Amino acid sequence: MFHLSHVLGRIRNRWFAAASFVTGSVWSAHLAVLVFHWDDNVRYDTTLTLISLLAGIMTTFLIFHLALFGNKSRLRLAGGGLLTMIGMATMYITGSEAAIAPDEDRAYIVHSVLRPVDLFLLFGVLAAMCLVYIVAWRAMRLQKQALEKLAYTDPLTGLLNRNAWDRYAEKNTVNRNAAFLFLDLDEFKSVNDTLGHDIGDMLIWEVGQRLKAFQNKHRQIFRLGGDEFLLVALQCSEASAKKTACDMLEAIKAPYRLAGKVAHVSGSIGICLGSVPGSSCTTMLKNADAAMYRAKLLGRNQFFTYREGMSAFFLSPLRGTGKGLPKSLTKGRGA
Repeated sequence: MFHLSHVLGRIRNRWFAAASFVTGSVWSAHLAVLVFHWDDNVRYDTTLTLISLLAGIMTTFLIFHLALFGNKSRLRLAGGGLLTMIGMATMYITGSEAAIAPDEDRAYIVHSVLRPVDLFLLFGVLAAMCLVYIVAWRAMRLQKQALEKLAYTDPLTGLLNRNAWDRYAEKNTVNRNAAFLFLDLDEFKSVNDTLGHDIGDMLIWEVGQRLKAFQNKHRQIFRLGGDEFLLVALQCSEASAKKTACDMLEAIKAPYRLAGKVAHVSGSIGICLGSVPGSSCTTMLKNADAAMYRAKLLGRNQFFTYREGMSAFFLSPLRGTGKGLPKSLTKGRGA
């Protein structure tokens, strides 16, 4: 399965490696300028020189960490910019202090490095670097958004896909007020076989557009694959879940006019409510799937609400064959 974190991890490592080379180049160029600025044979204190290099590397890593991770608030970016300027100034000044020259020239060197004009140029360059890093952060942000859209969005319907569902199930627990509505289209295979797969794709796209009307800040819709869809409602009573299922079925069964042809399909919906004790998102999905198959066995174009103890039978090899059905199973809509 495709994992976005793996891609972002590789990108992060490459950026960090590039940051080391960039910082090393800036640092070595800085010391080279100091060497060629004077005619004396200038040497450098090893400890201060390494501190200067470390300051540059740590500053660059901080910049890329701010660019790649966490919330990018204005305050966070402003703080990162300030730390960047301090870090680069530390690299510049410490590197200058590392210069070892004859005693009579020492005062001149320090004065030359820290004179006002040099400080003005230093902070001007740092400000320009901050601007460059902001632009780089924006570019990486856009790249991350593009990768997330590719990884977590169904290309046909524009809904969240199976990868998005797996991520959601891994990060979230079931709220007692939650409801899972599992939708599977009835006779979709017949549409593909009789009208062609291109019409089938157009039908799936149209179903996706109709289902988008049921999305809001408390509801998310996933296309799990093929003609299977899942609606996760965070704040939903049993009555509200049944009302939503009825509305979804009405929306699905309206005729589809596709490329000059008319197609008719219906849907079967299984409902699982979050009141079931100890349920995870994965368990809720399995239970909603079992309830959906009972809706199909009851005649399709209807919904059924999961009741504890259904899964063992309806996830067995006999599911969908009509064999071995409990005598208590009676036909009806929206049980």
